[in-house]
Amino acid sequence: MKRPGYQPNPNPRLAERRFRRAVYDFHVRAFGEEIARVNHLPLAARRQYIGEMVDHALAKGVKSRKPALGVTP
Repeated sequence: MKRPGYQPNPNPRLAERRFRRAVYDFHVRAFGEEIARVNHLPLAARRQYIGEMVDHALAKGVKSRKPALGVTP
């Protein structure tokens, strides 16, 4: 039985766009704008960007002797 007042979305593309926007907005709130943008890149571009971030951090003198706990490879 359908809920009273429920109408299926007539345009699934619009529903998908609204869903993707909601996910993006959540990522902005949770992680910030830069990481939210990176999260929506294709996988190869995302890995390249993260690699550049790590290289930049190491060039600036960030020490990486301790393992990153809670991070999956």
